[in-house]
Amino acid sequence: MYFKGFERHSAFAKRQGARYILTMIAKVVILAGGEGKRMGGHKPFAPYGHSTLIEAAMARLKPQTREIVINAGAPGTPLALPLSCLDARLIFDELTGLGPLSGVLSALDMAKTDGDTSVITTPCDMPHLPFDMVAQLLAAPPADVVYFKGARDYPLCALWQVSLAADLRDALKKAEGGLAVMRFLATLKTGHIAVSDDAAFTNINHPPLAPG
Repeated sequence: MYFKGFERHSAFAKRQGARYILTMIAKVVILAGGEGKRMGGHKPFAPYGHSTLIEAAMARLKPQTREIVINAGAPGTPLALPLSCLDARLIFDELTGLGPLSGVLSALDMAKTDGDTSVITTPCDMPHLPFDMVAQLLAAPPADVVYFKGARDYPLCALWQVSLAADLRDALKKAEGGLAVMRFLATLKTGHIAVSDDAAFTNINHPPLAPG
């Protein structure tokens, strides 16, 4: 199933030319540290198609980036061992239990250590992201954060500037019980990419129905 998807992406890439080559400078961090209570826990490994949610997301993103990194959440999470089997670098959160922005902070810290100026994030539960998501983000006008916006906001499908790390760390430390993503973005200069097909950003929040 994913091989066919890769063929489709390869044909797309040839049409994009230099714009496609630009994506190879980017790293994508998949945010996989959430509790996933609505999925019964262990959300990244929820069955999806012939694979799992996170493997489907990785298959969609791998041709778009030079490296996929997985944010596993809190150190010591039981997900660390199965996630380590996915052939991707794992990073863990310094500040835990504060929502997805904890994972974004980990992504920013990693990118800074690696000498990068920006990093792209996406949730682990969006298996249908556009084949050119990374290219669209990199081609957007500069901003602190660039994210997709359609019928709703998709702020975790975003390009973040590494220079935000200190501000985000301070905001998380001051937050009580967590910090909403849009609340933090309201303090920044943001850019939006218009979404023509919201179905590409569907997040899977419920386990598949058993055949009956």
